[in-house]
Amino acid sequence: MIIRMALIGSGTTSDPYRIDLPSYSGVITNETTGRAFADVPAIDVSPDVAAFVQAYPTVDLTTPLPVPFPQSLANSWADFLARRYDLGNARWHPVVF
Repeated sequence: MIIRMALIGSGTTSDPYRIDLPSYSGVITNETTGRAFADVPAIDVSPDVAAFVQAYPTVDLTTPLPVPFPQSLANSWADFLARRYDLGNARWHPVVF
């Protein structure tokens, strides 16, 4: 599933820009806006996040989302990934941006 994500990191050698997910491919980034398109495996996307992404499609890396990504969805996605990877706690904090 192609999802527009927030980048983390400062862009230095020791802290490169990246997406806060365990698995993704096909990244297109825009460091100026702090956004990236990533191809995230469907198995790593919780159903509620998938529904949000489908309800608010994005076509570029500059236009803001019509509604902000709810913190409750960010938290549930982090918990979903922690359960999926059997971590016991939320290590990743992905944000649709």
